[in-house]
Amino acid sequence: IAGGLCDNLLTCIVRAWDYSKPLFVAPAMNTFMWNNPFTNRHLETINQLGISLVPPITKRLACGDYGNGAMAEPSEIDTTVRLACKRQTLNTNSSL
Repeated sequence: IAGGLCDNLLTCIVRAWDYSKPLFVAPAMNTFMWNNPFTNRHLETINQLGISLVPPITKRLACGDYGNGAMAEPSEIDTTVRLACKRQTLNTNSSL
C-alpha cells in the first residue's frame, strides 16, 4: 500500500479508495519485519493518507518465533473499527 503498488485486488481497491471514508489495516508479520526501518516508513506513509493502524500483538508467530508481529485479535479489530465509525458518524451526522 505504502509503495503505491496495485497488483492485486486489495491494493487496487486501496489505490482507488475515497480517503474521506475510513480505512483500517491490521498487519501481521515476523518480528524482524515489524522492526525493520522500512516498515516504520511505510506506516508513516499510510498514516499520512489517513489509514488507521490496528497494531500487531506479541505472541507465538507462524514462523515459530515469539514476538511482536501477530495480527491483532479479530475482536480487537472489530472493536477498533466499530468505535471509529461510531465516532465519525456522531461527528458528521452522516452514514459511512
